[in-house]
Amino acid sequence: MVIEIDKTVTPARLKQSLKNMKAARSKASRSNLSEFFGALPHIGDGLEFQKKARNEWH
Repeated sequence: MVIEIDKTVTPARLKQSLKNMKAARSKASRSNLSEFFGALPHIGDGLEFQKKARNEWH
């Protein structure tokens, strides 16, 4: 992120802009991965499951 500050910006306006950017960044939603935990049923050993699922001749 690049922020350009010209000579006409006052210190008070700069502080207010920084405060607004900080507030906007904190409001940005982060992904909630908890909804994905436990999504798969208990399949036992993952490698054995893959071998069984990919074996066309069994």
